[in-house]
Amino acid sequence: MLSADIALAVSTCFKPKLQDAIMSFSSNTYANFVSEETAARERLFLQYMGGRDDFDIIVVGSGIGGGVLADDLADRLGSQKRILVIEAGSFLYPTHVYNICRFPNSSLAKHFGCDTFWQAGDSGSQNYIGEKPQLNFGGRSVFWSGLIPALQGWELEYFPPQVRQELSGGLLNRAGDTMNESLSLGAAAQAVVSRLRESPLAADFSIQETPRALHQPYLEDDGTPKDKYFTEPTGVFNTAELLVNQVGLTPGSRHGDGPGLHLLLNHFVEDVQDHGSRVGLVVRNTRSGQSRTFHADKVVLAGGSIESPKLLRRSSLYPSLPEGVKSLVGRGLTDHPTSNEITTFVTRIGNVALGPADHAKIIFYSRGLRDGNNQIRYPFNVEMNLNHEYWHLRENDADGTAQPPPAGTARIDIKFSFGNCLDENNEVKPAPPYGYVPEIVFRNQSWADYLAQSRFSALAGWQKNKDDVWAVLNHVTHQIFSQFEVHGQPARPASNVWFGQEGKGFGWGTVHHSVGSLRMPYRPRLDAPFAPDSVVDEDLRVVGTQRLFACDMSVMPLSSAANPVRTLVALALRLSTHLG
Repeated sequence: MLSADIALAVSTCFKPKLQDAIMSFSSNTYANFVSEETAARERLFLQYMGGRDDFDIIVVGSGIGGGVLADDLADRLGSQKRILVIEAGSFLYPTHVYNICRFPNSSLAKHFGCDTFWQAGDSGSQNYIGEKPQLNFGGRSVFWSGLIPALQGWELEYFPPQVRQELSGGLLNRAGDTMNESLSLGAAAQAVVSRLRESPLAADFSIQETPRALHQPYLEDDGTPKDKYFTEPTGVFNTAELLVNQVGLTPGSRHGDGPGLHLLLNHFVEDVQDHGSRVGLVVRNTRSGQSRTFHADKVVLAGGSIESPKLLRRSSLYPSLPEGVKSLVGRGLTDHPTSNEITTFVTRIGNVALGPADHAKIIFYSRGLRDGNNQIRYPFNVEMNLNHEYWHLRENDADGTAQPPPAGTARIDIKFSFGNCLDENNEVKPAPPYGYVPEIVFRNQSWADYLAQSRFSALAGWQKNKDDVWAVLNHVTHQIFSQFEVHGQPARPASNVWFGQEGKGFGWGTVHHSVGSLRMPYRPRLDAPFAPDSVVDEDLRVVGTQRLFACDMSVMPLSSAANPVRTLVALALRLSTHLG
């Protein structure tokens, strides 16, 4: 994922023509873009230095979708096929090992310019985007927390039948194995889950410890992965490390121009061209400004929900696409709304004593049950943190930024994460002529009135105003907190502040989970038939083409209540089997 499913920076002087124009790539194209050759990268692996421009498969982008896909292709086909991963960004040490340090995620992201920003619209409006791009080897997987909850049955109903069947039939489990899924954070987490499963909440929710993805294994001396994975939480899985493990140390001397996986960083793809039996990619070296054209039997766009539609829309291939496809490219961008956190302090659950040294991250997966009006009762998951400074493995010690619990108590925070249908009002607009950065029209999904009137009615069939929504959230909050005690009394929200009071509502949103701008077949609303047009088909092939595919968050037909990364890994593994 070149931009890893978040919005673009604000201005650019990069004005490419699509064929052979002479131009230069400026580091000012993105406010946070870094194009450099680091000593750390040179010591880890060689870039592709061969003279051949032909490959069997080219993957554009090295994030979760592109990285997992390329890794699996190399495992299965690397002895016969030439596979190339093209990445616009650099290997930025120490970001690729940041998960083992104590720098907060947000602070490190801001260090590389990935902070929150607004983008001025062409009409004078201001669009809240959320976070700037992360153009680097590994994409947003490098900055990601490693949580891998799974889609539930009610969410899978929004996916086309064959995809739904294969995801539930084992692909989601295989995705967990691929990401070295952890099973537990310890005895306290297990005890809390066990008690909650005995409560009435279990009728509506599947209550589990939240699974995490962990680092890949260490390398052998020759650069190949060790046979045994470490099962302790050593960090967070990222695809930069996965691909380095795959190519081994100094792959250039091993592969040369032959079969295998090849990596090419600091190269921006400017155009996609239909050459009949091959796909052409015009690529610009961001450091030297030199252009080069590669050809491949199959090409996969894996740049993210912003970069991939932008590239397809400005490509030479775009005018030949069916009209129904062209009208959907870049449209529908949607994230999943999340609430603010509600906090309480507790001393026990049942006969299990809890204190400041206990920790857990627990997820309440909605079972998607329907009420008498055929509405989904709870179209959301609930995430619970017990002493939340522990939930991220880099922050195993309280750092003074969290509200300290009263003596002898444990802190519990919960928040609600909703699913969300695609939003036709949101769009990655066409870039200006010979320009690169378009306007991103993104109505923030966290405005309560908008969610109640449009999004929740589409997703769950709800006919509720925002006060009704708060009532649902407060009812579930009351049920959860009532399972815990604080000094013999049922737990209640800190300072008795509930949803709908004192700013407790929906947050600003999480645009790094944006989806849908190159959608697969989808349902526009609850129980609606599948729409007649989509950008990619069930096999992620761009409709109207034979050799062009997409594999990133843009293909999702729904922004799921669960973090969608596990679903994307499953889709990448599925696409791998279709490519050869």
